[in-house]
Amino acid sequence: MAMPARSTEAPMQAREARAARSPWRVPGELEVEEWFELNTQADDGSRYELIDGSLIVSPAPLPMHQWIGDNLRAALQEAAPEDLVAITATGLLLDGRPGVIPDIMVVDRQPVRDGASVIRPEWVRLVVEIVSRSTTMTDRVVKPAKYAEAGIPGFWRIETHPFRGQADERLPVVFTYRLGEDGQYQLIHRVGAGEVVAVGEPFKVAVDPEAFARV
Repeated sequence: MAMPARSTEAPMQAREARAARSPWRVPGELEVEEWFELNTQADDGSRYELIDGSLIVSPAPLPMHQWIGDNLRAALQEAAPEDLVAITATGLLLDGRPGVIPDIMVVDRQPVRDGASVIRPEWVRLVVEIVSRSTTMTDRVVKPAKYAEAGIPGFWRIETHPFRGQADERLPVVFTYRLGEDGQYQLIHRVGAGEVVAVGEPFKVAVDPEAFARV
């Protein structure tokens, strides 16, 4: 006996209703304005980032994470030439779409002065990520790969918790990388607390991890 044909109209209507109620569509289809809305409505300080269409939600950073970031941003800004500016917690487009929120970026000053609402990779000289326990893989592997793919010339990673291969270094430990001709980041400096290293890129600045973490 033939089975009666089932209409697809009801399931389609249900899916459309769910989409209308949803605060976002498929992550890869988010518009920049929708991305802004997600982050501005997060009353718990969470960050919403999209990498290759995947939505990544990170909890608000811990106070020490923010303290180190603020101190490093201030050091970078003090050393930066007139045409560059160091900024924190600002959206960065990837592949022309939303986008991630790096802990710190050094970018061309003019777009910021002109009121840009989001940063584009071609304006960025340096990206800094401070590794959190909740975002270890993203900060160490996923984001650096995307920054390199976008052609950002400098990447720094800061470890604030014990990590494999730490040896006898005191925290925090700063790793500085330069984008090589092969499109991969190459390690230039590894600086532990108690050391001070003069870094030459993207401009001359003293990297002093102990000072960044001193409260």
